Amino acid sequence: MPVYRFKCESCNYAGKLSVTEQYFPVFEAIVNPKCPHCGGEMVNKTTTMVSLTDLLLEEKLLTKEQLEDARDRQLGAKKPIHEVIVNMGFLTEDKLMAVASRAYNLPVVDLNNEKADSQVLQLLTYEQVKRYGVFPLRIEQGELVVAMSDPLDLVTLDDMRVITKMGIRPVLSTKSNISHFIEEFYAIDDDTYDFVKNIGDDLNVVPIEEDGEEKGLFEVEATGMDKSLAVRLTNFVLSEAVKLKASDIHVEPYEKFVEIRFRIDGILKSIKKFPVGISRLIIARIKALSQMDISETRKPQDGRSKVEIGEKKVDLRISIIPTYFGEKIVIRLLDYSQTRKTIESLGFQGSELKLFKESIKKPQGIVLITGPTGSGKTSTIYAALNAIKSEAVNVITIEDPIEYLMEGVNQIQVNPYKDVTFAKGLRSILRQDPNVIFIGEIRDSETAGIAFRAALTGHLVFSTLHTNSAIASIVRLQDVGLDLHIIASSLISVIAQRLVRVICPHCKQPYRPNNDIIEKFKLFIEKHDVLQFYKGNGCEKCNYSGYSGRTAIFEILKNDEHIQSLISNKASEKEILNEARKSGFMTLSEAGVVKVSQGLTTLDEVERISEVGWQEDDSKKEKVLPTYTSAGKLLRILVVDDEDDIRKVICKRLKDAGYEVLQARTGKEALACAFMENPDLIIMDVMMPEMDGLEATKKIRANLQTVSIPVIMLTAKQDKHSELAGLDAGADDYIAKPFDGNKLITRIRMLLQRGQ
Repeated sequence: MPVYRFKCESCNYAGKLSVTEQYFPVFEAIVNPKCPHCGGEMVNKTTTMVSLTDLLLEEKLLTKEQLEDARDRQLGAKKPIHEVIVNMGFLTEDKLMAVASRAYNLPVVDLNNEKADSQVLQLLTYEQVKRYGVFPLRIEQGELVVAMSDPLDLVTLDDMRVITKMGIRPVLSTKSNISHFIEEFYAIDDDTYDFVKNIGDDLNVVPIEEDGEEKGLFEVEATGMDKSLAVRLTNFVLSEAVKLKASDIHVEPYEKFVEIRFRIDGILKSIKKFPVGISRLIIARIKALSQMDISETRKPQDGRSKVEIGEKKVDLRISIIPTYFGEKIVIRLLDYSQTRKTIESLGFQGSELKLFKESIKKPQGIVLITGPTGSGKTSTIYAALNAIKSEAVNVITIEDPIEYLMEGVNQIQVNPYKDVTFAKGLRSILRQDPNVIFIGEIRDSETAGIAFRAALTGHLVFSTLHTNSAIASIVRLQDVGLDLHIIASSLISVIAQRLVRVICPHCKQPYRPNNDIIEKFKLFIEKHDVLQFYKGNGCEKCNYSGYSGRTAIFEILKNDEHIQSLISNKASEKEILNEARKSGFMTLSEAGVVKVSQGLTTLDEVERISEVGWQEDDSKKEKVLPTYTSAGKLLRILVVDDEDDIRKVICKRLKDAGYEVLQARTGKEALACAFMENPDLIIMDVMMPEMDGLEATKKIRANLQTVSIPVIMLTAKQDKHSELAGLDAGADDYIAKPFDGNKLITRIRMLLQRGQ
């Protein structure tokens, strides 16, 4: 703001008057002030405006020669004179601001001591704050407080009024301070800016508003927001995710960068790394889209939003959690087209499809879908609901969360804060005259009890469990307290499923898998006459992954009269498995090999999602006992003995039986190996130097990391007292030397089976 000099003609008093913002830009509106000494009129007809440079000269902070040099330089630089003065080293920014504060009657702020409002930052885009050289701080009394180094820039002030639709209250700050905070809080370095600015404004990502939902101050359609870098970057990420058919977007902050990863066909893949602060832009935009609290950064938040990306309508299910380096965001992309999936498109084989259709057409009973998170359980149930819903059928669901909204289905969202739980919601549903009920998950005995009683009283019930196999679900239901007779009489079928990636048809070619993986699935390969294997070589169509899309593999346990009898009599999993195989039951591993035989997927995919072991029918004499983990790796056994000869004999016996062997000579070595390697079983000698087997076993049992590792204790003593001492220390079995090799292998297998 300019400063004018006035002089009283009566008493010759001289004074200054700073012109405040309301006089911009009409300086002629200034009236003559009254003299503070005599009250006479102070004349300004002959006054001259005192500029910032005049004050610098007056206060001897700048010489006339320096000013002339700066003006000469200014002609080519096209910069404000005060900026040229600083750049030429005639004056520091701090001294310039001190004089400017007196000249313009404005406070100088150190942005390091100011708390920037994340909502206010969205009022101006990165391009705008860079172009104008300003930094928005807060809103006070309806005016936007803005830090700037040149408050006489009337064009900037007017533009900001138009953009923000607010009055502007400038405060002073150095240009370097403003530039630093623009880069820190808007989190765009030059490389990223060059990348983002090249993203077009025409990305077709359109937010879909809920009916009756009010737009807030930072609504997605606000002036300036649509073309901001935050919006362009977020739209680009969402568009790329849909283009690559990603199911999830992860935005993960680390110390020096933020990483964006997509989950494509079930596998997380790193897409891009940005400067660490850029996550604030994406998170602020996503929070604005999903009506979250933008200012809250210390608590987890959940939300959802709907957008139209291209021609697809996508539901965004959003989770934000605070981590050490900032907020991590995960966005689940739910494609509305998934709600129209048919049962035939899920991946059922002929006999499996027939069994499933028979199950969902029953008038009453319960159908369970099992598998880990991300195995496609909900999609299978939605496809079933689509198949059976009609005008004559009342379908009600209770879910946490509701993943897809389905026309013709009444859906309830679990909300513990409003006392809407699975159990309480299910009780209310039963009073709504339902024909079909879908319970998102059976988590406790109360929900399980109500669900199975509903299945006994004329309702068809669908639900999910988190178990590894169909048969394991029977044991899980017993664990939550259900009566065996209720399970046997209510259960229609149990379907365990996994998703495997499908070989890209555009780069599919024959290949020969390695011998190890063929050996793992040898019995199934021979049973189904798999002669040719295929894989994807990688091409542009599949983003060079070799896979395109996913299909499901299933194991379906039909609860016929034979299985019902076994369940009622508390039969073991092995007995149920043997009986089910008589009716053509296939495990997930075998079902996966069938998909391999059809050229749909690879053995590597089947190995990734299935448990290898017990590949042959239990009814046969020869059995393939489990020497592999669920991930397909060899089970590892730690042999601890200070006698080299005995240790070598045991190791050879174990290797011949198909196990991987680790070795230790003392109790201390055993302890270190157990913590670092986490073996599947330990064979421990009692008498050893440094630390004996009893003490080492006690320490293993005392640690959470190693407490569940089975331990077989070896000793030369064959008395009862020594055996009891070993068992008291925590050993699972006790074998005296010399031992029979076959007996040792048998006991190892028994312990490993029990552990699995």
